[in-house]
Amino acid sequence: MGGSGILIVEDERIIALDLSNKVKRLGYTLLGVAHSGPDAVRMAEELAPDLVLMDIMLDGSFDGIEAARRIRLGRQVPVVFVSACNDQPTLERARAINCRRFVSKPVDPADLDAKIRESLAECALASTEK
Repeated sequence: MGGSGILIVEDERIIALDLSNKVKRLGYTLLGVAHSGPDAVRMAEELAPDLVLMDIMLDGSFDGIEAARRIRLGRQVPVVFVSACNDQPTLERARAINCRRFVSKPVDPADLDAKIRESLAECALASTEK
């Protein structure tokens, strides 16, 4: 699973840089960084990532949950939410689009790696069952 292509969606540039560095140190391939929901949808279509790390609160016309929903309309790419936003209504909205993995900010690299691995493994298992 190392080397898997990851798209990061984060509007805070310093956090995006930190996440990018963590992803690379963990051995994954960074495909790009989007800073808004619309950019995330466009980049996911263009880059076909193996996984998306998505902030929930984003600048732009829609948030990370809506961006994840739109990305997953095209294909079932796993999305791991990386956010400080963990109130119940937000979590329920994320679960409603079948996104159940969350990493809290500030990001612990071991937790990030575990959630990425779990998501990629689950996606691989689901594709072999089809």
